[in-house]
Amino acid sequence: MNWKRTVSTLTLGVMLISTHTVADASTSIKEKQEEQQKVQEKRNSVKKDQADTSSKIEVNKEEISKVQAEVNKMDAQLQDIINDVAMKRQEIKRTEMKIEDLEADIVDYQEKMKAQEAMMKERMATMQKNGGGSINWAEFIFGSKNLSDLVTRMITAGTIQRSDQELFDDYEATQKSLKEAQADLKAERASLLEQQKALEVRQAELEKKMKQREKRIKELEEKNIKFESQIFDLQEIEATLVAQEQAIAAEIEAQRREEEEARRRAEEAARQEAARKAEEARQAEAARKAEAAREAEAAREAAQQKQAAQQKQDNKTNTPSSSSSNNTASSTPAPKPEPKPAPAPKPAPAPAPKPAPTTSTPAPSSSMFIQPASGRYSQGWGPASGAYGYTFHNGLDIAGPTGTPIRASATGTVIRAGWGGAYGNHVMIAHVINGQVWTTVYAHMNSVSVSSGQRVTQGSNIGTLGNTGNSSGPHLHFEIHKGGYSYSATSAGSTVNPRQFF
Repeated sequence: MNWKRTVSTLTLGVMLISTHTVADASTSIKEKQEEQQKVQEKRNSVKKDQADTSSKIEVNKEEISKVQAEVNKMDAQLQDIINDVAMKRQEIKRTEMKIEDLEADIVDYQEKMKAQEAMMKERMATMQKNGGGSINWAEFIFGSKNLSDLVTRMITAGTIQRSDQELFDDYEATQKSLKEAQADLKAERASLLEQQKALEVRQAELEKKMKQREKRIKELEEKNIKFESQIFDLQEIEATLVAQEQAIAAEIEAQRREEEEARRRAEEAARQEAARKAEEARQAEAARKAEAAREAEAAREAAQQKQAAQQKQDNKTNTPSSSSSNNTASSTPAPKPEPKPAPAPKPAPAPAPKPAPTTSTPAPSSSMFIQPASGRYSQGWGPASGAYGYTFHNGLDIAGPTGTPIRASATGTVIRAGWGGAYGNHVMIAHVINGQVWTTVYAHMNSVSVSSGQRVTQGSNIGTLGNTGNSSGPHLHFEIHKGGYSYSATSAGSTVNPRQFF
């Protein structure tokens, strides 16, 4: 049967189309999985580097422990110096207090001697008034060098009365105490000077030791910070690779589902097309059969009419006379006209094919990547002066007002979204296009409107242009990496020039 043969051909075509689609999907997924394997290998390499750095950090920590012991020893020496300095300062303080006491005592002695001298002058004036024997008091008094000399002369002369002896003895004791205090003061001042010199020496030694200690600790801290920064950077790279691996896996799965859905829709469309054509073939076969039946019926009726006409002719030939023939003719009814064949029925119109179900995925752009933001190109991809710490600019800078919308350059899955060091607010997206993995980076953003693991379509909004991170003005720094993300400050690395796609 023709229509059965048509249906069989269409069914075979659907099977071939389905097989080809599945084969293409299988090949595409295999390529994506190979790229994912490369990311996994890179992640393993980073883990190894991280382990090596961790080992170096442990060695560094051991060295730090040794130096810390050295620092502790220095601290003990410093503590001895500090204690010695503190003791010397206390000694100096005590000496200063003793000097203050001696100075106060000297003042007291001097005031006491003044009072005693006044009293002695008064007593000597009284003795002169009362008469002093053969002593020439004028010569006695005015010939003395000072009051002390006068007292000495008076004692020698034995002219002092017993009642006044205590006054002169007390004066002599005060004079002696004054001299002793003055001598002690001189000695204490000399001692204070020596103590201050010794203190200065110890303080200088203390300051030198402190500077040595601070320098050593700073060296250790800088070394430790360097290793910690290195392990932190490796952890950041590890986290990015993990996120990238997950994003690529999610993108592959999303595309697998899309391909599966497209294959299912293609199969359904092919099945509907085959059913439509089979129905057309069946209707055509039915119309052909109906036409053949009408032609057979018409031939049968024609044969019957021919036979009737022949029989009529035979009857005329066998008539005995013309009169009887006339009578017979007049009595025989005229033959009926041949019926016209009925028109062939028109074939039923073929049912219109049902429209294929629509998808929510927007139509793909004519370009693999679109320009992610409007604005002017402030710096291109390629060699750079090194003024900002890099000799190769890995991306394209698009300057514009803060808040300018930023769009996803291609459909993909978000790897990272948020704050990140020199990039400031940034977004990384993994794409799988024709089996090839690509990664786009959008940096220095003012705001981010997507999150890690989210799938975005080409042209959808992912945030706004800004001036965050290492940025000298509002602009978008845009990178396209062929494969996974891999930064280099001295070469293109895995990046390509974005402008080739716009």
